[in-house]
Amino acid sequence: MLMTWRWLGILALVVFVAPVQAASTHCTSQERIVFACPTGKKHVAVCAAGPLSTDNGALQYRFGPLKAPELLWPDAPAQFRSVASAGTLMFSGGGGAYLRFTKGPYGYVVFTAIGKGWGKKAGVVVEKDGKATVHLPCTGAVTSELGPALYSEAALPGDAQGFDVP
Repeated sequence: MLMTWRWLGILALVVFVAPVQAASTHCTSQERIVFACPTGKKHVAVCAAGPLSTDNGALQYRFGPLKAPELLWPDAPAQFRSVASAGTLMFSGGGGAYLRFTKGPYGYVVFTAIGKGWGKKAGVVVEKDGKATVHLPCTGAVTSELGPALYSEAALPGDAQGFDVP
């Protein structure tokens, strides 16, 4: 009987904790968090659904207040390879990685980087016609899988435009 109550307590803890973790990002509990962080009152996330491979899975950029994202792109997340590109950065004493989602003249670039002399940086940059117009740094904990392993797994095309960390 004691063992049954112990298992019920553990199950209740798991059920209680799971929604709290999912509530801190735009990704659902069934999705993989590829990138997520708060940027003040709003949050940015890149969420993956299903196993990512050359011809499977889905990836979507999301931005806005929690539980009410203002932008979800692409509309058809399984078509992400047509609007997303990826890149890595090399710096003296560090490096970085980024993922760009393009929507018409706009680019939404999530990034993480570390460099000698300036430390760690992460956030999102909004571009219009290839020029940065808004930079929102992460203001809290950052979750990131950005990098070559993810890019290879998802068969993401390389980004030809390049990216400068703000």
